[in-house]
Amino acid sequence: MTGKAESLEHSALAIFSVCTDEDVVSVATTASFTISGARFAGEFRDYITAEKRPQFSPTLKSAACCVALIDFDRDPEQAIATTERLHHIFHQKIGIIGVGAQLDAGILLRAVRNGCTEFLTKPVGLPELTASLNRFNAVLAIDPRAQSGFGRVLTFFGAKGGVGTTMLAVHLAIFLVRQHGKKVLLIDHKQQLGHVALYLGLKDTQYHFEELLHNADRLDSELLNGFIVRHRSGLDAIASPEMSSGPHEATSDEFERVMDFLRREYDYVLIDSSMACHDPKSALIEQSDEVYIVSTPDVAALRDLARLVENLSLNEASTGKLRLVVNRSTSSDSVTPEQIEKTVRFPIFATVPNNYFELLRAINDGEPISPQRRSEFNQALSRWANRIVGGANGAEAFSVKKKLFAFLR
Repeated sequence: MTGKAESLEHSALAIFSVCTDEDVVSVATTASFTISGARFAGEFRDYITAEKRPQFSPTLKSAACCVALIDFDRDPEQAIATTERLHHIFHQKIGIIGVGAQLDAGILLRAVRNGCTEFLTKPVGLPELTASLNRFNAVLAIDPRAQSGFGRVLTFFGAKGGVGTTMLAVHLAIFLVRQHGKKVLLIDHKQQLGHVALYLGLKDTQYHFEELLHNADRLDSELLNGFIVRHRSGLDAIASPEMSSGPHEATSDEFERVMDFLRREYDYVLIDSSMACHDPKSALIEQSDEVYIVSTPDVAALRDLARLVENLSLNEASTGKLRLVVNRSTSSDSVTPEQIEKTVRFPIFATVPNNYFELLRAINDGEPISPQRRSEFNQALSRWANRIVGGANGAEAFSVKKKLFAFLR
């Protein structure tokens, strides 16, 4: 994408062009100023196919919906392939307008079948394009699915083994489903013998996340369904393999493709991982919106936590995503939350009280604790889920606290 993209990262409607001439770009830019919440996000100078997939800007990724203007004159076959590919990538969050001087009836029919919603004849006029965009905006107003935007990716790491990371990820996912009615995918990102399926009482499958990454080029809803196991709550999960055959070395592009697709399918994607947490520039961390580091209030875990936070803080982008969670907290802990923050020089995002025996029973039963059950543990998980879904004030306060700690470093 060229440097002409609009710098604002969040918009209700992002407009971009593919292989169009400067006149179309100019009209599209002008039209975007006439529609509330719309932004012209830039132009792609090459067609977009499975073999040629560009990096999409934050503007396109964060927009509630997108409209693509595709020129069919240069190469009709590539234009149709681009139409199909954009629908594959953006799913139900995109409208496509074909542009051309003369459009063959056969090409028009194939383009429509692949998702092209409207056609404009060159030279494209401002009134015609504005009318098309307003029609698409009207659809957004009545289709709540089209306004939901991209889902968020939340990744979980343990400061060390045994701190309860998987258990927290499982229960937070359940709370997002049952308490907030969200569509959630929980991924067990372990090389072998992960416990997500075990804690949910689900059968392991032969398909796992590394295999999904390996099939990034042909990922669609049908393929994804073959990887999913579903809990009776409505939570979807991808289990880890029972035996390790060596992880697939996924490229950053493969990881981005898969996460872009999953963001379109789910409100939240939770990843329980132990991989690459030492690398602040890993694809997993780069694609995450929030990275939760779970620790317990003991010396061994806090030593590892301090080193992990220090390493992740080497990358400013990683630091902005980092959230510390202290699990199994009690009033009699020898190390207080204040002492933990002073040691690691980073604020605590959430504290979860110890509920060891009830959680142990939940593991043995293969059924997470119900969100309806009254306990301090559930109250803590409920607050955590609330902050994720709509806790703007809490997030703002935490951001201020992080800036203070950064100043004191």
